Amino acid sequence: MSTPTVVFPDVERLVVDYLAAALEQAGEQVTVGVGVPDGWDRRRSPAHVSVACDGMPWMRHPVIGRASVRVTVRARSTSEAKRLAEVAQGLLLAHPSGGGVAGVRPHSGVMPTRDPDTRADLAWFAVGVTVRTQDMAT
Repeated sequence: MSTPTVVFPDVERLVVDYLAAALEQAGEQVTVGVGVPDGWDRRRSPAHVSVACDGMPWMRHPVIGRASVRVTVRARSTSEAKRLAEVAQGLLLAHPSGGGVAGVRPHSGVMPTRDPDTRADLAWFAVGVTVRTQDMAT
């Protein structure tokens, strides 16, 4: 018997789609995406939540893998960046299983910082996102 041919889902896309919907439902007026939108400005643009997958250091091929996902919030103030990061982290840690996601675990708490280039106030955290593989034959 051979090992099935599988592919791991796009973890960034799963997290972006979930957070965009969950933050909107929570009444937050933010943008969510991979990276920072072109032309984003700390004075004029709405707060932005960026999602980055920092790799998949743990796998149980061919069934599941756990990706390290970093979420960074850019906002007009450190307090607002931290508040939005706490909301996003809480929503991610409450993520229901399904849609390819088997679970979310904390990696680090919310940490404030400042972008030295844009001077934007930031807050970031990291989580482990366990995902189910998809059979390439289907």
